[in-house]
Amino acid sequence: MNLEMKAIKFSEWGSEETYCYQANVYLDGKPLAMVSNDGRGGCDREYSHNKFKGDYRATMKKIDDYFKSLPNTDVGKYKNVPEGFEQTFERWCHDQVCTYLYRKDLKKALKKAKVVKRKDKDGKLCLYDYDLRITSETIIRNWPEAVILNDLPEDEALTIWRELLV
Repeated sequence: MNLEMKAIKFSEWGSEETYCYQANVYLDGKPLAMVSNDGRGGCDREYSHNKFKGDYRATMKKIDDYFKSLPNTDVGKYKNVPEGFEQTFERWCHDQVCTYLYRKDLKKALKKAKVVKRKDKDGKLCLYDYDLRITSETIIRNWPEAVILNDLPEDEALTIWRELLV
């Protein structure tokens, strides 16, 4: 099962308690659903995409069953929910919007500066910005353990970006 979210439209000003967004979801490369949230704290809405062919409710039931078969996320991370969270289509949609926003921020940061993961004076991993005119070789010469996000494939850089910003 290959789910993909495309054509994400996000409204920062409309996002009060949840993300205010609208997007299309594709299943195995074909249009499945239109999803949205008005950003006021309610659940996502999902409707059959107008190009979807087939039994929409039966397909969504299969998707729900698929998510129920996955292990819980964040097990042991929160004291009040030690068992973690059940995976759902709505949580997947939320994560896709998060990834979209992180990717957008990362791309903007990489255009402005060399973004480098390295240890600070206390040994904690942090992200630093360096002028784009400074070469990667110069940064590595000064901080051999540094990882330059600009030099990584986008998905790898995104993983580091998310990990250090959350």
